[in-house]
Amino acid sequence: MRRLLDLRIVRWELKLAYVVGAYAIGLAIYWSLRLIGLPYGVVGLVGVGVDLAAILLGARIFRGRGEPIEPPRERWRMTARPRLSTVLGVVFVVNSAFMVLGLVLAALGVSVEPSDAAERIVGSAIGAVEYALIAALYLRSAARLRSLGVPPKEPKLTPTVRIRP
Repeated sequence: MRRLLDLRIVRWELKLAYVVGAYAIGLAIYWSLRLIGLPYGVVGLVGVGVDLAAILLGARIFRGRGEPIEPPRERWRMTARPRLSTVLGVVFVVNSAFMVLGLVLAALGVSVEPSDAAERIVGSAIGAVEYALIAALYLRSAARLRSLGVPPKEPKLTPTVRIRP
């Protein structure tokens, strides 16, 4: 486990590959557990654990431009920049709100088949809590990065164009 936490991913292509791989692993675990017949609540809780592990591991091993590579990140730090943490936090707040809306609609029986209603309610409740927790992690990271004065966004450097006669 120590070697895994010593890994550092800097290039965006490898970060994208990590995210896609983590998503694929999560889906494979989800469908495997559903196929063997575990209750939906258990599958949802295992999914939350897998998602949180992937997000927290990614936060530990990803490095942003200008961020020191060797030392481990602080436990609270989710991204290199406060703006990215804020954007991701807001995305997860919106996801959580949609899950709460799904929970309310499922509880009211709107557009959900009666045999499916219990699973939808459980799934929406688990999803709402999961996304709210992830949002809190990112928004806390954004607030702490701002309070520490972490530089916001790096300036874009445009190359000088020279036309020779």
